[in-house]
Amino acid sequence: MGSADSQDQRSFSGDRKAAWEAFLQCQARLMQRLGRELEDAGKVPLSTYDVLVQLAENGGRLRLRDLVDRVVLSQPGLSRKVARLQDEGLVERLPDPRDGRGVLVKLTRSGRAALRSAAVVHIAGVERVFTDRISEEEAAVLARVFARLLEQAAD
Repeated sequence: MGSADSQDQRSFSGDRKAAWEAFLQCQARLMQRLGRELEDAGKVPLSTYDVLVQLAENGGRLRLRDLVDRVVLSQPGLSRKVARLQDEGLVERLPDPRDGRGVLVKLTRSGRAALRSAAVVHIAGVERVFTDRISEEEAAVLARVFARLLEQAAD
């Protein structure tokens, strides 16, 4: 019992603990700033941008249950968000032909236009607060680490 507990405590200390805390704080601050920039520019909110990007990067449509794994919203939160986006004409909800109970979420032309417009602001913000501030080597390390963590999180 003692060795497992002490190993768990050791792995959450020092640089590993500092890395985790900095990751959380940095992610929160950067998302707040990027969201504020979209809002100030009169574009879609960051949570809407996230949904629209996921759809666009996946052929313009995803099953709702697959979309929930790609965004920072709970299943009920995403369902409400998709209903609002449908009311705004940015997405369509369609029956999933492979699953009679499932729902496909499809990006509309208006959704694509809103995404293109917001992307100009968002990408400029990401460059300003993140990609312009890290080296190619740091980017490569971060890409490898986060790819591995994502892969392991899927298990």
